[in-house]
Amino acid sequence: MDFEKKLLHLEEINKKLSQEISIEEGIALFEKSVAITKECVKYLNAAKLKIEQIKNEAQELIDLD
Repeated sequence: MDFEKKLLHLEEINKKLSQEISIEEGIALFEKSVAITKECVKYLNAAKLKIEQIKNEAQELIDLD
């Protein structure tokens, strides 16, 4: 599942959590949302690292001048 789909899934879970549901279902949905959030944070951290690497490479090219 890609990042955008994970965000949409989190939105769906949030809508369900705002409805009247059983405690068991609420706990399960909350647990699922935490797992998806972890995956999203991992993805964002990897993207941040990649951007930093690209910036460093670009800076090295600038510093050669």
